[in-house]
Amino acid sequence: MHETILIVLIAGIGDLILATKGIRSIRRGYPEAEIHLLTSTDAAQLARHYPYVDRVWSFPIRELRSDKGHALEVLGLIRRLRRLRFRLVVNLYSVASAAGVLKMGLLFQSIRAEQKVGHDRYGFGLFLTRRISPDTFADRHFAEALTDAAIAAGGIPDDEGNDVFWDRAIEDRWSPLFRGGNGASGRPVVGIHPGSDQPLKRWAPERFGLVADGLAETEGARIVLLGGPSEAHLTGTIAQRMRHEAVNLAGKMSIDDLSYVISRLDLLVTNDSGPMHIGAAAGTPLVALFGPSMPEQFGPCAP
Repeated sequence: MHETILIVLIAGIGDLILATKGIRSIRRGYPEAEIHLLTSTDAAQLARHYPYVDRVWSFPIRELRSDKGHALEVLGLIRRLRRLRFRLVVNLYSVASAAGVLKMGLLFQSIRAEQKVGHDRYGFGLFLTRRISPDTFADRHFAEALTDAAIAAGGIPDDEGNDVFWDRAIEDRWSPLFRGGNGASGRPVVGIHPGSDQPLKRWAPERFGLVADGLAETEGARIVLLGGPSEAHLTGTIAQRMRHEAVNLAGKMSIDDLSYVISRLDLLVTNDSGPMHIGAAAGTPLVALFGPSMPEQFGPCAP
């Protein structure tokens, strides 16, 4: 019977992508294991396509913050995980507060596993059998720290970077968008992503509009506005203020659609966000705008 491993990464899409080298390292360290990943609902949509993960569990972390009614869903999830006996459970993510330790500690206490590995900070080591140094995530790039956490759990790293996967069945749906852009006309297709999960990370919409118009005028670029449903108002504002026509796709795509479209762009102009990390992992040229996060720690990583 194969041993079973649970990787805990309850974080967003960008963090999932930054963790892909670490997750891949665990697969290399345990090539015969059945690897489970517990991550956020948003990240789970992408994670299901990763070839080195066998099963993905969705933890409704953002939903729970806005509606405590999801607590019953979380309890049901923990019950299902508790029925399994893991050889190893590892929290790849950093521990950032005492409150976070309490919540993660309760989760780790509920999960049955022979070994429990994680970031030993704010007392989280009390719930662990193997502790990762408190300095692991200090003053270095987050992707490197996540990989080191995976190595501490028995992972074996390779020489490759982060990567991103999507449902290949959706690719034909978007071919007309690029047939006129990257095809015979030779016009570059430029994506503009003005959103972010934190308002402080967002550059002003009117400035994105000026950049988009400038690229349309100087490079003949075809402009595609990107974002989720909650960012449609931002892209709508930009489209209204632009002098040139733009294709507004905000709120009209799944995360698979978004990932594929980003991979086909000639350039992505974006705030610090999940789509920024998708673009970096896909090898798309990009311009990333930062504030207040530090690019030295959270900047895009080339594949």
